[in-house]
Amino acid sequence: MTFSKLFDAFVPSNGPAFLAASNITPTYVPFKTLRAVTIDPAAQAASFAYAKKLTPPGVFGHVIRCFYFALALLYTGFPSGTPGVAQIGFDELALRLYHTTLLHDLGWSNATVALTHPAHAMSFELHGAFMAYEHLHAAAPNLDPFQVGDIVESIVLHTSQWPSGNSSATQILMMLSALFDVGGFNGTGIVGLDFNQLFNPKTVAEIEQAYPRGDFYDAGIAAFDREFTEKPNCLISHFPGGLDALSKDLRVGPIVPPDSRRRNVIAPKKDPHLHYLE
Repeated sequence: MTFSKLFDAFVPSNGPAFLAASNITPTYVPFKTLRAVTIDPAAQAASFAYAKKLTPPGVFGHVIRCFYFALALLYTGFPSGTPGVAQIGFDELALRLYHTTLLHDLGWSNATVALTHPAHAMSFELHGAFMAYEHLHAAAPNLDPFQVGDIVESIVLHTSQWPSGNSSATQILMMLSALFDVGGFNGTGIVGLDFNQLFNPKTVAEIEQAYPRGDFYDAGIAAFDREFTEKPNCLISHFPGGLDALSKDLRVGPIVPPDSRRRNVIAPKKDPHLHYLE
């Protein structure tokens, strides 16, 4: 099994409709397969350096994990070849995903350049999207308005859900990967979707081992507190249950704890001479 060459460029925003258009099964994909995906070196270097400079250290691991979680979904049956739906090539989608995931939490930055940015009073998704827009025009001028538009809009909407209509492939992959990394298998996701249907624990464990969660919980709580205090009308204030529910949703430790990883990674040895009745 490998990545499809083409994917649906637009997919249903509704959870059950998205699943119906998909062939996703939580198949194991080795992290080495995900890591082997290549992005244009110049574009990769520009966004990697910018995100690492401005994103809090604990959050930087989160944005990278999101990229690999998104790739894992592409590997395991993301909608592709749907009649009448525009298709997007794998390389193009991976490029858009890289910029989107790496830059999606610039609005959480504590750097002076972010806190004094003209958009700093807006919801962090909008604040970060404006910064990403400016960065892309300066550091990746070869991207056209369609590419930049999809990347920036996906950052704006990565915490917003819709019961109907369509999302771009970039947008829904950004949303799903971010929601999953925040809450894990039992976290709050898109209504009608169960993360156990999407992600394989062994794949998750390998991604977390490569990019540990560190102090993501502390950084996330601080960002959410600031957002709700300074901007009571922020986009994320519409999260069901508000700040209390959001704080409970945010995982403290790994999605797949170390003891669970061993059970998932190493298959138990069974006596080949025994037979079991169904």
